[in-house]
Amino acid sequence: MLTTREQDTLAFIERYLREHQKPPRLVDIGEGLDIKAMAHISRLLKALEQKGYIQRSRANRGIHLLKTSDQPLTGLSISMEPGELPVLGRIAAGSPIEAVSDDESIDINAMLAGQDHFVLKVEGQSMQDVGIMDQDWVVIRACQTARNHEIVAVMINGWETTLKRIQYIDEQTIRLIPENSTMDAMEYHPDQLAIQGVLVGQFRRY
Repeated sequence: MLTTREQDTLAFIERYLREHQKPPRLVDIGEGLDIKAMAHISRLLKALEQKGYIQRSRANRGIHLLKTSDQPLTGLSISMEPGELPVLGRIAAGSPIEAVSDDESIDINAMLAGQDHFVLKVEGQSMQDVGIMDQDWVVIRACQTARNHEIVAVMINGWETTLKRIQYIDEQTIRLIPENSTMDAMEYHPDQLAIQGVLVGQFRRY
């Protein structure tokens, strides 16, 4: 069965296809449903895909509708075990990269769990001075705001996502600070940034 939010997402995709004759982008879904966190939208789409309602590709509008909300669900429904978190992609700890959803999940029953938590894999060395190394996994609590100096997953200019410490300079300036003494902080206007979540944990595979 679909959750209320999944039903809303599926209904929006159906309506958008009727009105525009093409699938919506993630940003269109976010605007239509008033969801600012791209990671949240990715989780909803993954759930719809697992339940057989849509099929996705990596194209910009790569959503293919398989069945509508008024059709009964048939066939195999795939779901994650309790305590698993979806892996929504890879996040840069160097230069920002495009965030792309992956088809993985991580069982963290003995670690961190929560409906608003998700996992990202770190790529790069910009957070190494606080022990967050290349190829580590970080657990993020989805939210749209953060306190000064928290480590956040933040989207830059609508499509690049990075892991950095955030510093609010003034109303016009936000600084993203790498935890690597060889790298410089970067400053942005608040309109350029969208916080995806706050770091709550990490783990590493050897």
